[in-house]
Amino acid sequence: MNDAQSRRVGPLVLLLPLLALMLAFYLWPLLQTVINSFHPFELSGIDFSRWTFDNYARLFDPYYASVFLRTARISLIITLITCALAYPVALYIVGLRSRLQAIILLVYMAPWLVNVVVKAFGWSLILSGNGVINRSLRGLGVIDAPLQLMFNETGIIIGLVHGHFVFALLPLWAALGELDPRLKWAAANLGASRAQVFLKVVLPLTLPALLAGAFINFTMNMAAFATPALLGGSRARVISFVAYEVNLVELNWPFGGALAMALLVLTLVPIWLSLRIASGRKTAPVEA
Repeated sequence: MNDAQSRRVGPLVLLLPLLALMLAFYLWPLLQTVINSFHPFELSGIDFSRWTFDNYARLFDPYYASVFLRTARISLIITLITCALAYPVALYIVGLRSRLQAIILLVYMAPWLVNVVVKAFGWSLILSGNGVINRSLRGLGVIDAPLQLMFNETGIIIGLVHGHFVFALLPLWAALGELDPRLKWAAANLGASRAQVFLKVVLPLTLPALLAGAFINFTMNMAAFATPALLGGSRARVISFVAYEVNLVELNWPFGGALAMALLVLTLVPIWLSLRIASGRKTAPVEA
């Protein structure tokens, strides 16, 4: 084997352990889930002798369709709130010294280093009827009765905005940090106001980072389980919670597989859109 062939084969050999691991613990279980979703469920278990589309047809039942719509709506609301909060924070951080930037970013990343269940229990102590928020508001005389901040969509939104905020912040911080300040100075020298500089220069150049953070945030919101289960409960069911009940409570693995595949497709759509947008921006002609 010559040097050129060694350079080509060497990286492939190093990838073999990872490929074997992905095949054994990701691709094969995923394929098994797909196969199970096309078989009927009986009291005795999965009937592998028959094939059916009934599990996927059941997804269009009004109850499950409403759960999918609720999950998508909550995920979109969380994404919009997160991106709206992350942009001004990123603008503020890039204006600081490098060491201070690192400290503040570490503060924002710290919640992600904590187990998601621990975070959800922490929020339950804050949002409960006798939690910090309600006790403070009642002590100030703002409210007479506790606000219902848990076991509804409000609790899910608060918990996931906090948990996934960093995934919108980091791409924006990186994009704003790489932005050439001379572009803003040039626009200002040509008579552009601060608002025009932001809308005409800063926002278009950082839009890919904003969209990347938004798509990552949306997909993670769609697939989140622990926070919606603990802060939303059975009153605000999302699709991950329903999939848990079908798979591990009812043990209906074929229909649970159909739910999982539908959720996978819904989370892959934003990724596909982001790739299309990115490729479109790369191939778009530059205007003179």
